[in-house]
Amino acid sequence: MIRPTQNLTMSSFNAQIYGFLAFLVGFPALLAPFYWMWGLDKSRLMSSPTMYVLIIVVLFAGVVLHELIHGLTAIWHGGVSWRQVKFGVQWKSLTPYCHSVVPMRAGQYRLVVLMPLIVMGLAPYAAALFFNNIGLLAFGTFFTLAAAGDLMIIWLMRNLRSDEQVQDHPTKVGLLITA
Repeated sequence: MIRPTQNLTMSSFNAQIYGFLAFLVGFPALLAPFYWMWGLDKSRLMSSPTMYVLIIVVLFAGVVLHELIHGLTAIWHGGVSWRQVKFGVQWKSLTPYCHSVVPMRAGQYRLVVLMPLIVMGLAPYAAALFFNNIGLLAFGTFFTLAAAGDLMIIWLMRNLRSDEQVQDHPTKVGLLITA
C-alpha cells in the first residue's frame, strides 16, 4: 500500500520535554545496575576544576560525533552521498541535527537513527558495567540519554514497514513518509 506523503513528527519543544522525562526515569535506571554490581566509591568521583573542563570538552565533542555518526551511517548504510547530508543546529531549541535531504528505506533509516545510541551510549555503558569504569559509565549514560530524541523517532516509525520510503523532516523532530 502506497501512502501519500505523511508527517510523523513532533516539535523540538515536545521532544525536549519527553527527553527530560526520559532523563528523570533513565538516569537512575542506568545507574542502578552499576551501583548494584560495584557500589559507589566516592573517591572515584571527579572533583578537580580541570576535570570539569575536560568533561565539557568531551561532551561537546561527543554531541558533534553523535551527529557525524548519523551522517556516516546514512552514507554507508542508507546509500546517501556526502553532499546529501546536512548538519546544523536549530538555534531556537539548541538542537543539533543531521538530515538526509533524500529518502531512504525505513529499515535503513532506523539504523541511521539508532547507530549513535549503540556506539556512544549502549556500548560504553556495557563496557562500564563489565570493567567497573566510572568514566565509561558517565559517558555511556549521558549518550544513552542524549539519544532520547532518536528513540522518539523510532517510536514514531513503529508502524512502518522496512521497505517504505522515508525522509528526514526538514524542520521538526521526525520524518516524512514519501510515496
